[in-house]
Amino acid sequence: MSVLTVRRVPLSDLHEDPANCRVHPEKNLDAIKASLLTFAQVEPLVVQKGTGKVIGGNGRLAAMRLLGWEHCDIVDVEMNDVQAAGLALALNRTGEMAEWDDEALSRTLAALKAESFDVAKLGWDDSELDKI
Repeated sequence: MSVLTVRRVPLSDLHEDPANCRVHPEKNLDAIKASLLTFAQVEPLVVQKGTGKVIGGNGRLAAMRLLGWEHCDIVDVEMNDVQAAGLALALNRTGEMAEWDDEALSRTLAALKAESFDVAKLGWDDSELDKI
């Protein structure tokens, strides 16, 4: 198993995967931008070594560009195009298959609100928060 090394690179060295199967509508990009502004970058983008192609984090890359950022943290992974395509799908699909524990989510959101944390920055709109 290889050791991951995080390194800082110019955004201009990176490009989105042209075969990316996930789209990032405005609502999603707004949530990503809010997260980046609130918490900064806390996880690196996953990039195919030697190509600059983003395998994991295309939405974050787009949001960073919209925010005018010039650099970000990445991890390079050594793999061919077939492996990179498979990893991109796996990274997105495994997260998509997770489910919310509605009771725990409700308690956590209530606790954050009680501490005056702006939960709107987390990606839920008012109608979604009302349902929770």
